[in-house]
Amino acid sequence: MAKIFINSMPKSGTNLVSRLFNISGYHYAKLGVAPTLLIGRHYLLRQVLRRSFFSRNPVIVGLDVQMPVRREWLERKFNSVKDGFYVTGHANYSQGIKNILDTAGFKTVLVIRDPCDVIVSYAHYVAGTQSHFLHEAFKEMSLFDRVRFSLDGGRLSGLDVEAFPVMLSRIDGWMKQRNVYVLKFENIVGEKGGGSDELQAAELANLGDFCGVNFDVDIVRDQLFGVSKTFRKGQIGSALQELPADLIAEVNQKLKFYINEWGYV
Repeated sequence: MAKIFINSMPKSGTNLVSRLFNISGYHYAKLGVAPTLLIGRHYLLRQVLRRSFFSRNPVIVGLDVQMPVRREWLERKFNSVKDGFYVTGHANYSQGIKNILDTAGFKTVLVIRDPCDVIVSYAHYVAGTQSHFLHEAFKEMSLFDRVRFSLDGGRLSGLDVEAFPVMLSRIDGWMKQRNVYVLKFENIVGEKGGGSDELQAAELANLGDFCGVNFDVDIVRDQLFGVSKTFRKGQIGSALQELPADLIAEVNQKLKFYINEWGYV
């Protein structure tokens, strides 16, 4: 069994795909590559143990905000992962991260989802998750204001938060890299998530070939959907049901490049 790095934008299906691997015999290596390596609860301890203060070659990690992680710490963590385990992440593409993955013998599964659905789900998730570093600010905003802020980015909670198109560009860098399988959320959810069981079976077969895993379609359909602790709706096209027409138009316009590039026209 290969070592797998499951990477995505927040709220694109990382937990869904993690469960897919769990029910197929994989184990979580208890490592997530994201800004929360350095910020969030136990802030000072995270800074002391993981931050790069003096290194000439830190690994910059993050999509919405970026943090300098000590390369030696990250290399040690990845190199300690055994076959049959997976690591998760919301990690920007960089040659540094890719070199660490290649050296440690990882294959990457990049999970993508319709960017319009992602931004709405992200707005809900941050406001509802007390441990998130933007939670206090997001919970005071309406859903529409959260989406608008996410579209444009800005200064919030003492952090410089990138605009959503910038976050998407940082994920897009993974798309054509070696040992990266691009997995569409919409193809893996099946009928329970508003998709297709036929597409799900085909995607499982292709993913299995990439990872060297035999995914049992019947077990996946019975156990996969709707059990994650961060699960909210997981339905295809949910953004269209929650936003007014003018905001949908703004979202579509500002995310147009990636909507087209990733095949969500």
